[in-house]
Amino acid sequence: MNLFRFFAYLSTGMTYLLIFIGGLVRVSGAGMGCPDWPKCFGRWIPPTNVGQLPDYIDPSKFNIVLAWIEYSNRLFGALVGVTITLTMVFMFKDYRNEIRIRNAVILAFLLTLVEGWLGAVLVKTVLNPVTITLHLLFALIIVMLLIYASQEAYHLENPHSEKKSDYPPYLGKVFAILAGVLLIEVILGTEIRGGLEMIRKENPVIESTFLLKMLGPFKYLHTILGILITFISGYLWFYLVKKPRFSSSLMIQTSSTILLLILVQIISGEILVFLKVIPLIQLFHLWIASWILGLVSIQYSLWKKSQVTNE
Repeated sequence: MNLFRFFAYLSTGMTYLLIFIGGLVRVSGAGMGCPDWPKCFGRWIPPTNVGQLPDYIDPSKFNIVLAWIEYSNRLFGALVGVTITLTMVFMFKDYRNEIRIRNAVILAFLLTLVEGWLGAVLVKTVLNPVTITLHLLFALIIVMLLIYASQEAYHLENPHSEKKSDYPPYLGKVFAILAGVLLIEVILGTEIRGGLEMIRKENPVIESTFLLKMLGPFKYLHTILGILITFISGYLWFYLVKKPRFSSSLMIQTSSTILLLILVQIISGEILVFLKVIPLIQLFHLWIASWILGLVSIQYSLWKKSQVTNE
């Protein structure tokens, strides 16, 4: 494994962890744990007690746990930015003439810069919902781009990896549709969670199940898209795993894993609806959806390699 693939894999794993930490910041209510940016309460290292606060800060706004959760998210985000930058450096060293890899990594790097800027905007706009949604959307796209680039690099090092596979040309569109619907589903789920938070603040004593009903058609659209995702994934699994057409072992593994993760999503979704809207389950519900998107990126790359190899 060369340095490009190492840092691409490292950046992907760290970005996934950052998505989890970002979700933890939101479910813990730590989004404004640091009311300024890039410092935290005017300090490069967050305060550890009220006595370290600047005079212009109201002590009642200080919560040491929330401050450190939010600042840890920023520090880890900066570290992810460094690893993605190194990924781009080694990409230019080894794959600057490979258009698909080059474009994917450069776009991931540019979106990482945008993510840093959006982090500042989030604080200045006091967690504007649209900015939160864009912040998550770009993080998911960055993950997909990094996975795609690293998979393409793997195929260059292993040119016969999909030589015996046989996938029809139209499957590329199916993978693209699945990825698109998944992105919409994740963003819609984020908006639902944001809506729940707003309604809960105004109606703190109302039951969670009633809060879900107050969201109206958005909740039903989320369910409909979930059914569509299940149908498409089930079709792909049947076609790639059960039909007598050769699929590589990685394609079979990713198809089966996606179906398993969707089952987990259905169960966790039902828990959220019928038992209680539990923040921790919401967090993992989102995180697992990001895993599925990454697996679809791998599948698309496998399909693309097969088409090129068997032309």
